Amino acid sequence: MSVKPDAIAGRLDPVLSGKVTGWIYPAKRVTLTVDGTVIGTAMAAEPRQFALRRLCDERCGFAIDPPRNLFDGAVHEIRVTTDDGHDIPGSPMRFRSRTAEGAVEGVVERVAGNVVHVKVRRHAGAPDLPIAVAGIAGDETVAIAVARVDPVQPAGSWTSLVLVVPEDVIRSGHRLIHVGLIGTDRFLGKSPALLPALRPSAVSIRQRAAPVTLAVKIAAPNARVAHEWGDYHFARQLGAALQRRGWAVRVDCQEEWSRTGDDVTLVLRGRHRYKPDGGSVNLMWMISHPDRMAPDEPADYDHIFVASDIYARILGGQTQTPVSALHQAADPGVFRPPPGKSALPSPVLFVGNSRREYRTIVRWCVETGIDVAVYGSLWDNVIPAKLIGGTYIDNADLHRWYGSCGVLLNDHWDTMRENGFLSNRLFDGSAAGAFIITDEVRGLAAVFGDAIETAADAAELKEKTDYYLANPLEAEERAKRARAIVLAGHTFDHRAEQIIEIHRRLKDSGIGVRNHIPAA
Repeated sequence: MSVKPDAIAGRLDPVLSGKVTGWIYPAKRVTLTVDGTVIGTAMAAEPRQFALRRLCDERCGFAIDPPRNLFDGAVHEIRVTTDDGHDIPGSPMRFRSRTAEGAVEGVVERVAGNVVHVKVRRHAGAPDLPIAVAGIAGDETVAIAVARVDPVQPAGSWTSLVLVVPEDVIRSGHRLIHVGLIGTDRFLGKSPALLPALRPSAVSIRQRAAPVTLAVKIAAPNARVAHEWGDYHFARQLGAALQRRGWAVRVDCQEEWSRTGDDVTLVLRGRHRYKPDGGSVNLMWMISHPDRMAPDEPADYDHIFVASDIYARILGGQTQTPVSALHQAADPGVFRPPPGKSALPSPVLFVGNSRREYRTIVRWCVETGIDVAVYGSLWDNVIPAKLIGGTYIDNADLHRWYGSCGVLLNDHWDTMRENGFLSNRLFDGSAAGAFIITDEVRGLAAVFGDAIETAADAAELKEKTDYYLANPLEAEERAKRARAIVLAGHTFDHRAEQIIEIHRRLKDSGIGVRNHIPAA
């Protein structure tokens, strides 16, 4: 079937990890077929991912059970058409699962971008066709490479190829690149790969001035698991806001903590202590776990931000290092109300790992019979299996879940609750338009007023959950007020301006290291 260019505005990208990705259809209904069988239909009004498995569930448009033989290694045809009968670009696509394997070998930095080195090989008996790989940043395919295997090579020989990732990808805040085999359902080994930050020289060519270079140190152990850590997404969104203001930002996991030489080091202090380098302006942003800070640790820093008004006052009285309150924040470009509400397994949603413990607000749901859908890791054998919706929701998709649920539940570590550290989910969820019920946490009303509901025990959680599910207009009114509060003063653009201002004060006072100034 021919494609009608004037009517089509979209793209069908590779199948990777069981997903067909990346088309745009303003006000058009699309139909997905596999081998001529209709699998599902959905309205596509924005870039989205349509799942070939139930990994993405309804949030991706199609909630489907794929044909049993789809991943049998044979060739299958995947087609996406509009309601007026036209294929979208890239459709139909030939799909064959697990015909090759490979791994990311490494990343080489260069001025105009980054080169990702990959090795692949075909399985025995696979067709003699080129092997193609794709690099995915966020929801977008940003690089494609094809290995044209020499026919004289022995079966199963390894072939090297490279993905060239444009500089603009890193500029937009993406440094994790997922690499997968096009036309298959799998990513390569050692994927995702971490791209180095832009070289200062590359930035200065465009800006005609050397930028301030900033390294954000996070507690995630390495790049391969960083996307599972909230700190990584927090750091990347903050970095994007700073990059929009001309700074060059790099995010370092623990295995990269030894990298030094930046103008500014910002430590997102959570579980682990970092020993700053003496050659930078050293900033700490304590976002959790105040009980883990050693008495001598504040002296390592030139300024400390604390994500709590209450604990900022406490810490400020215990150290000579300047301390100021800086709450967590949201990126409204990532966390935004979805254009329409998706059907979820339950109207009550909790997203968070079990941390190998029975988190209180989830236990309250079980005790009182609240039908909650729980998404996160390590919940097996902790709560009834019927309540576990999945182990992971991609950060880029969270806003759809938050904005579609009837009640979003939130909780805090005991030390965070007692010391007034407001969870980042309160800001992200509110920015996405969610109505939130959280456990009682000190300082909540000072930031959100009464826009976010609280529950002190299981009975109160049950009572308020039932009430707001039965009165959705009241929940929606509170959610709108919470979102307005976040947009007015608690975005990463706001936080970037505050960090830049503190840095300016330090530099104007001649602060490079260890020479402290009075608290502002």
